[in-house]
Amino acid sequence: MRTHRFSSLLVLLLTLSLAGACGAAKSWSVASSENTPPAGVKTAANRGDVRTKVYRDPDGDFAVNIPEDWRVEREEKKNGAYMTTIRPDPNRAANLSILTDKAAPTETDSAELRSFMLTEGSKPFFRGWVEGLREQARVEGRGVVEPTRLDDTNALRMDITYYRNDADDPRQGRGIYLIGDKTTFFISMTANRSRFGELEEIVNTLRVEP
Repeated sequence: MRTHRFSSLLVLLLTLSLAGACGAAKSWSVASSENTPPAGVKTAANRGDVRTKVYRDPDGDFAVNIPEDWRVEREEKKNGAYMTTIRPDPNRAANLSILTDKAAPTETDSAELRSFMLTEGSKPFFRGWVEGLREQARVEGRGVVEPTRLDDTNALRMDITYYRNDADDPRQGRGIYLIGDKTTFFISMTANRSRFGELEEIVNTLRVEP
């Protein structure tokens, strides 16, 4: 069952092409602070000079602080997975995509099994993510998958550099894979170098299954 779920999510990654074109989600969106925020978005304090709000995933999978004028789009995919896309404008100068699925080890699984599932489960996700990027750009400097932590949760990370032959080159990409108590996550960060730091700040506020 778990193998089937991971395979299905890999197909989703390949078809969505996570280089910043994760589908034109139409479920709902927030375009500016003048709009009434939908359920799950709450106004928060300033982050430096940037006013932020808290986005809470409707299924309780995560919460994250985002700039108040950034758009949030959420779309249900096959097999009950969801894609949440966060970006500053339709031109996608910076793009944060969070794929979530209710597939995770059980509470009775050993730490060794959870570690094995993290390592082995990540491989098709990172492979599919890179292949999706290659459909839209020239990928160089592909990094190795290395351990990291996100919200005090074990995770795996890959950093790459890619080019689209325009004024924004070179661009940076980062994929992060982790498994919470109930949810599997694949996070894609893609932007030109001048905006990548903004994505890092946002991801650093992410809370897993809060």
